[in-house]
Amino acid sequence: MRLCISLFKRAIKYRHFALLDLQGRCIAFMSCEEIPSRGEWVEVEAVNLAWLNQTLPGPERRAANSRTV
Repeated sequence: MRLCISLFKRAIKYRHFALLDLQGRCIAFMSCEEIPSRGEWVEVEAVNLAWLNQTLPGPERRAANSRTV
């Protein structure tokens, strides 16, 4: 029965986002389908805990300041 149910479930494609503070430092991460609506979220390739309280490396910022509606 589980096999039948799993065949019909939609595969969710999660995207990764980092929340930046006013100085551009990473203060949180979120993985979800759409860009969060509140805050200065930027899309990143992957979540890396070493980036907390640091500015993001240049190549990791995929969608800086671009929001999809």
